[in-house]
Amino acid sequence: MGIGSTIENFVLIHFSHVVNTPKVIYPVHEGIAMIDRITILGGSSVYIPEFVSTALAHNIIIRELVLLGKPGRKLDSVSAFCQRLVDKNGHATKIIPETDVETAVRDASYIINHVRVGGMKARIRDEMTPPQLDMIGSDSIGAGAVINALRTLPVVLNFAHTIERVNPDAVIINLTNPVGIIVEALNRITPLKVMGVNNLPGVYIRKVSTLLGRTPNEVQTNYLGLHDLGWIQDMKVNGKSRMRKVLDLIETSDDDEYDRSLISLFHMIPTRHAGLYFRRSEALKYQQSCARFRSQLLHDTEKRILHLYANDTLNSVPTLTQQRNPLWYEYTLIPLLKALESSKSTSMVLCVQNQGAITDLPDKCSVEIPVTIGKKDFKAAKIGLLPRFLKGFYCAVKESDRLVIEAVRHKSYDHALQALAVNPFVPSTDKAREYLDRALRQDKLELRK
Repeated sequence: MGIGSTIENFVLIHFSHVVNTPKVIYPVHEGIAMIDRITILGGSSVYIPEFVSTALAHNIIIRELVLLGKPGRKLDSVSAFCQRLVDKNGHATKIIPETDVETAVRDASYIINHVRVGGMKARIRDEMTPPQLDMIGSDSIGAGAVINALRTLPVVLNFAHTIERVNPDAVIINLTNPVGIIVEALNRITPLKVMGVNNLPGVYIRKVSTLLGRTPNEVQTNYLGLHDLGWIQDMKVNGKSRMRKVLDLIETSDDDEYDRSLISLFHMIPTRHAGLYFRRSEALKYQQSCARFRSQLLHDTEKRILHLYANDTLNSVPTLTQQRNPLWYEYTLIPLLKALESSKSTSMVLCVQNQGAITDLPDKCSVEIPVTIGKKDFKAAKIGLLPRFLKGFYCAVKESDRLVIEAVRHKSYDHALQALAVNPFVPSTDKAREYLDRALRQDKLELRK
């Protein structure tokens, strides 16, 4: 794949339009999972019904699903529509709209963090403002992720302290971007059991397994990464490496999702975000000429979806909702819930605290690696040393993440500026300062100079 098509593929998927890809069922455990209570923080999202629909399709029976959100029409419409979905399927699930955090999180077995602080307008700023200052725009990596974290962490940490007080045994599953920073902060600051999910590892593991004519459960994947910046190092079947065969099959496949030039250079398989680091200049030029960012389109789409939900006769997920194809439900979140409820051990790639899994990185930082899951617990695999070509990049990202957390803890402008300055996606301290000062005004960040 050439440089241009690689960057175009990334930008189209993440910043230009909604991709309507086919829905694929990820292999999960057989049988029915019965869960007494799940709470979703940010439960007024118009995509929550897709989670409900996917859970029903996978035989996850939830007795109470609590949707925490701000009071108003959006929470009421989403909750009522979710109740119609479960009623149509003949389940006894009770959908509970809630505006009080303590009431919402009490007695929940699982608490899913789905909150977007500042709403879609904030994401639009995270994507559109950095390119104006010669930086790649995103709410999950680079400068945009730093500002997103500075805006989001104070809210999430307040949630966490309430959970710690009233329901400390709950399992916290984080979907909110930037996932790596949020998981790391929660693990550093609280004793809660926290993990983060990302659909990209599941997507790529499934794609590569299919090339081998296998299901993901039949392949042992050596995967390492930071959230959205992951690489497949090896694929084994029955303990024997099939990586050479995989690389040959990728070379002859017609799948444009693979970055063949990077695969040929490093003999590993990057996710599309991981490859972006090596194509920063091309991606920036594309964004700077982009007529409309993905967040802008999603903002408009969500208004139309909410209007559909207001129709009291609607009792199935509309096509407009499905067009976003939220694969984190299908590929990761639903299989994770099933695995946590199962007595059998299952391996998945999750964002968890490092604790020596990758020896080049600090124990308390978050990493994305294979994890063995079962009976509401998990154990991370031992990865060892980083590939040398990733070491400097990964260490810089994790230092930036650490500084973001310190900036929030101490409300420190200097720590926030340092977090931007050392981030590999930020070109200069002058650009970092200009962007941070602009964000202080737009996002009303609580930082002291």
